[in-house]
Amino acid sequence: MEYKKMKKVYLAGQPNQYDNDWKDEFIKIEEFEFYDPEIDSDQTSSKTFFPQDLVAVQNSNILVANPGIATSEATWVEVGYFLATHTKNAGDTCENLIIVWKDEREPKWPIEFIRKTGHLVTTLEEVRSKLKTLA
Repeated sequence: MEYKKMKKVYLAGQPNQYDNDWKDEFIKIEEFEFYDPEIDSDQTSSKTFFPQDLVAVQNSNILVANPGIATSEATWVEVGYFLATHTKNAGDTCENLIIVWKDEREPKWPIEFIRKTGHLVTTLEEVRSKLKTLA
């Protein structure tokens, strides 16, 4: 019997409690191994979670970012680090980067810049569909 190694998916973005437990449905997908920084890293202080989370970003095959509609500076650090470690050249699009950009997210001006980084979707259902193509 041949076993396929599961791809690692890093779930960046809004904490579960602030966006309708958005991570819960993804963690149920059996084809992937998920890393949730809220659970899988020591959230005691930035001295613990910052390096742990960046190591997890680097070791992931796929990054799903859900910045929600609030300010999400840490999410953008994770996205930038993933992009830098998972593309060959500056300006390349990363096929394994999925960003949820909700219609109500403001400001709108960065959307074209963000669109160049990876797959931009507007709903969590679109994320699930995209993940299936990357399994």
